[in-house]
Amino acid sequence: MGFFDDLGKRVSDVGQRAVQKTQEMSEVARFNSMITQNESKINDIYYQIGKLYANVHKNDAEEDFVGMVKTVNELEQQNNEIRKKIQDVKGVQRCPKCGAEVPKEAAFCNFCGTPMPKNDFNEALADGVQCPRCGAIVKKGMRFCTSCGQAMPSPENQMKSADTPEQEIKEKKCPKCGATVGNDSVFCAECGTKLN
Repeated sequence: MGFFDDLGKRVSDVGQRAVQKTQEMSEVARFNSMITQNESKINDIYYQIGKLYANVHKNDAEEDFVGMVKTVNELEQQNNEIRKKIQDVKGVQRCPKCGAEVPKEAAFCNFCGTPMPKNDFNEALADGVQCPRCGAIVKKGMRFCTSCGQAMPSPENQMKSADTPEQEIKEKKCPKCGATVGNDSVFCAECGTKLN
C-alpha cells in the first residue's frame, strides 16, 4: 500500500509542477507581449521625432543629420513632381481648398465652388481635344477622356452629336450658364453655381 501512496504523491507533485510551469509560461508570454507593444510604440515615437525634426530643420539640420534630411527633401520633391505629372496625364488640377481633382480649365471647383487658379487653357487645348462631357483637355489620339472616361469622338465624327442615352444619365446642364456638368458635380466648373 505504501508504494501506491508514494506513487500517487509523486504523480500529484508532477501535476502541480506542470500546472505551475504552465502558469509561469503564460505570465512570461503576457509580459513579452507587453514589451513588444511598448517597443512598437517607441518605434512609432522615434519615427514621429525623426519626421518632425526633418520638417523643422529642412535648412538648418545639425551636421549628423544633414545628409538624411537632404535625402528626405529630395525624395519629397520627386514625389511632388510625379504627382504633378499624374495630374497632367489625367488633365486635372487639385482644388486648393478641398483637394478634389478638377479639370484643368475649370474656373471653379465642382465639389466646393472655390475659384480655381487661372491657367492657360488655350495652350493646353492646342495639344489636345476638349472632352464633350467634362471639358477636360485630353491628348490628341486618346480614345477615352482621362478625367471622366467619356469616349472621345474620332476626328471624322467630331461633327456628329455625342448625345447618347448613357450621356443623358451621367451629365446635366448648369441652370445658370448652361455648361454640361457631371451628375456627381455639386458646383458648376464654369461659373461656380451650386447645382441641385
